[in-house]
Amino acid sequence: MISQRRPPCGCREKLVAANMAMMPKMVADWKRQRRETKQKQVEEKARRAALLAETHDRLGYEIDPRSARFREMFTEVEKEHRQKAKMLKKQKKEQQQQRVATTPAPPQDG
Repeated sequence: MISQRRPPCGCREKLVAANMAMMPKMVADWKRQRRETKQKQVEEKARRAALLAETHDRLGYEIDPRSARFREMFTEVEKEHRQKAKMLKKQKKEQQQQRVATTPAPPQDG
């Protein structure tokens, strides 16, 4: 059997060396993404727990979170929170625009 080997040109070694040089950055990016994902999960869990607690407080008594009434109240509370966040964001944007509008422009030299 005749072997059909390519003559060694070092192309593969160069590719491997280039990939190994990028490895620390890739690992750092992967760790950062993993950390961010975990942080988002923790924040979402805390947000959901707060919404559950607020829903229980509004109902005034303990109710099974799987019940239809609880789920309705939960979605209502969630909707209110989204609307409040949207309103706060809008107010903040308006205040920032007012600051920019009232700030005098620096004089320009000639």
